[in-house]
Amino acid sequence: MQSLAEIARDYAALMAAGKTLTAAERYWASDIVALEPAKSGSNDPAVATGKPAALARLKRWLDDNAMSEVLIDGPFITGDQFALFIDMEITRLTNGRATGKREPFSEIATYTVRDGQIVEERFFYG
Repeated sequence: MQSLAEIARDYAALMAAGKTLTAAERYWASDIVALEPAKSGSNDPAVATGKPAALARLKRWLDDNAMSEVLIDGPFITGDQFALFIDMEITRLTNGRATGKREPFSEIATYTVRDGQIVEERFFYG
């Protein structure tokens, strides 16, 4: 089984390479709880429970946003958790096409790991 540090480094590297879905499919536990701020601007609920619901929400976000210039600081590890500071440029998409609106987007993401899998993902952003 991979150590927490190995999981955190690989997860961060996959995200930085634009392979966010691969990272999620590889490391999320079947009972993951994914939490977004209540006022995220999305029509999705703030909490997605279980891997299918969390993956569906992630896929919708990826369908609506093209990420570029992804910069990740971290991972920062403590106990059974790691955190990433994520900065990127996103272009909003409509029906898979860019709207032309490109904007900076920053967030802090924390992850709780149990038995080699991420059981909780929590995002903080303004």
